[in-house]
Amino acid sequence: MKRIIFLISIFLTACSVGNESTPASFFETQTPVSADLQPAPDILTTPATLPQIDPQPVVTESGTTFSEEAGGELYFFLQPRQAGASIQLAKVSGACISNPAQCPSMQIVNVPFAFNFTINALSWAPNGQHAAFSYSDNANGTPTKMWLFDTASNTWASLAEFPYIDPPFWSPDGTWIAFRTQDGLGSEDVYVVHRDGSELKSISAGLPLEGRPYIMDGWYTENIIMRSALPGNEGMIYLVRASDGYARPMFETLLTKSQFIAAPDASLLAYDEYDYNSQNHILKVMEPDGANAVTLANFSGGSLYPIVWSPDSQWVAFNYYSSFVNGSPSAEVYIVDRKGGNLTSVYKGTTIGRLIFSPNGKYLLVEETTSVSGGHLFVVNLATREMKMLQAPGLSTDFDWYAPSWRP
Repeated sequence: MKRIIFLISIFLTACSVGNESTPASFFETQTPVSADLQPAPDILTTPATLPQIDPQPVVTESGTTFSEEAGGELYFFLQPRQAGASIQLAKVSGACISNPAQCPSMQIVNVPFAFNFTINALSWAPNGQHAAFSYSDNANGTPTKMWLFDTASNTWASLAEFPYIDPPFWSPDGTWIAFRTQDGLGSEDVYVVHRDGSELKSISAGLPLEGRPYIMDGWYTENIIMRSALPGNEGMIYLVRASDGYARPMFETLLTKSQFIAAPDASLLAYDEYDYNSQNHILKVMEPDGANAVTLANFSGGSLYPIVWSPDSQWVAFNYYSSFVNGSPSAEVYIVDRKGGNLTSVYKGTTIGRLIFSPNGKYLLVEETTSVSGGHLFVVNLATREMKMLQAPGLSTDFDWYAPSWRP
């Protein structure tokens, strides 16, 4: 029954514009308005197809060897399908992707609280030594704590506590953790804190009151990108400096209220420019001052989400939802280079949660929430376009796998 409720929430969010910018997950998928969809006709390549999967539960053991070392570790949650069982946090070595013969067994990560509420992915520090995670250890779901997971000691420490805390973002240099809080009564705020719990402070006082509430899109250098969540097609985008809360408009003019995703090298911003009249979605990149916009892909109708950058800032991966067919959505994942070339379909599925590049940028992890065998994770070798389900000793398809993150 829980899984049915989760899938219904996926379908509903695929039909509406998200009001919260958070790392995408099985439970909270931001997708704009769905409509009939047709990709730009002359820029598509042959899409990869889903493998045939045995619907019976299996324990994955080994698989095709990919040549490039993936590196890091994959963390994700195991959702049992039988009543009374508990959700668990698991991790799988990146070696299982590139060298299955050397793949260690899946491990369960001990957590000092039960998973009873909406779960989002862990947010990793750039060096991979710590992860931030907002969750309540209270039986009624509030207050929420901002937890810090230390991979060396396998310990969890509480850094902050508020009635409700949205998923956090690490600054590019790993100095700050930023997160939005809500009081459950309509008020919200944005805080930053160091990983040792010091200098916890609100930084949203400098934002115009008439724009509240605000959405946090992520980081641009030492600043947090924020925009108003109020209804309307256009609005001002602000940069809020973490050290002192100084807020300034990011651009000189009003822009469409879309999420702006900064490239890791801070050279470009990627965004979905949606035309409410034509219902066209245009994936673009532009310089941080709003100049020299370049079109990467153009679609008619449908919805476009998520959008992610490769670690070297050279590629953009994104998911595109077409219209619902017989009550079911259709999703297709593409990659395209930052100049608008080499647009390529790499995955076809039903509902996509997160897209994550491997630390070396050679692989793309796709969170498919409603595959033939349930919610599972698939890996695409971006050099060969070969795709396979994540496999590791002890990892069973008798569970749904969701809310993944890739520890660098």
